[in-house]
Amino acid sequence: MAPILLALLMPGCAKASTDAASAAPAEAPAPFAVKKIADFQYPWRIAFMPDGRMLLTEKAGKLWLVTQSGTKQQVAGVPRVRYAGQGGLLGVYVSPTFASDRGVYLTYSEPGGSGSGLALALATLAPDGSRLDGLKVIWHEAPKGKGGQFGAAIAFSPDNRYLFLTVGDRQRMTPAQNSDLPQGKILRLTLDGHPAPGNPMAGKTGAASVPLIDPPSDTVAAKTARIVQQVTWPGPNLTPSETWATGFRTPYGLAFGPDGRLWELEHGPAGGDELNLVEPGRNYGWPLVSFGENYNGVPIPRPDTRPDLTGPVVQWTPVIAPGNFVFYSGAMFAGWRGQALAGGLASLGIDRIVFDGKGGARVAERYDLGFRVRDVAQAADGAIWAIADDDPGGLYRLTAK
Repeated sequence: MAPILLALLMPGCAKASTDAASAAPAEAPAPFAVKKIADFQYPWRIAFMPDGRMLLTEKAGKLWLVTQSGTKQQVAGVPRVRYAGQGGLLGVYVSPTFASDRGVYLTYSEPGGSGSGLALALATLAPDGSRLDGLKVIWHEAPKGKGGQFGAAIAFSPDNRYLFLTVGDRQRMTPAQNSDLPQGKILRLTLDGHPAPGNPMAGKTGAASVPLIDPPSDTVAAKTARIVQQVTWPGPNLTPSETWATGFRTPYGLAFGPDGRLWELEHGPAGGDELNLVEPGRNYGWPLVSFGENYNGVPIPRPDTRPDLTGPVVQWTPVIAPGNFVFYSGAMFAGWRGQALAGGLASLGIDRIVFDGKGGARVAERYDLGFRVRDVAQAADGAIWAIADDDPGGLYRLTAK
């Protein structure tokens, strides 16, 4: 179990300390047995269906229907993706109304322009699970261009009326602070992809022409990055009216806690991975501030230099390179109810995060799995499922010893 550095903030507090508290979670043996269920190539997300089977994405563009015993069936009707770098077929999510309409959401890198853009699509899973029917893209990222860090995570509101979508900064950095651009934002949409009523900038439209830049070398270079192209928005620019919160880098995880609070898990640069308590209208600071540094060593101002911005509740330095996280609610590990399990690509394990009920959190323990944990999910019986991001990667079941 590796030492972890944490920064703890109170809810709604915009000021963060530059001196992250050092914490070494107590050594403890993993309380679960790990069993590999099936092999996959660079799997990204799993989503449980009501009958206990899973939908699983592979980045190269394949969608699988998987039983808990490991039987796999490929699902046809998947959209074309741009499989390169961090892009490909990314998220899969079962609709809150799946029992009546068999709706499935996909997030992926959609080819176009000089590169790609994040897309959100909704389709219907055929009764036999063999194909997706009626796939419709209900939200597109604009402008399309170069860069990874798509985000691509979804969380449904506790009342199942809205969906929240994370959009990464695409390694372009400065768009995260531009209200006319979706990059570096968390959006709140209706289930069919329209701006949700009650958003902080509801009814506002953005500029009809927006700048496209290539990924710069660091946050300083980003300030003077050359505009590659002025792109005319395809129709009304609804980005402001879609936006719930801003200032995110690589938001790979998004989930509501049992108390209805929304949490986001994010890759930092060289240091400074974050767990953020997401509140409407707040600015979480990227690329203006970070607990990390640019990969080339160029420093980034620390969060306490900008008290007008909202800092993270937890920060990791060294990084865990988070994949995704889940709030646990099962019976198999009853003592973990209400806590979160976060997978790490660099840490090769799962961090267990406990919450104080007031908007604070801390990492309690880390469990070494020995592989890059891209996603973590919970089955109805309380077992934990994880996927290894590799080729060959795999699907694993974690059960109580």
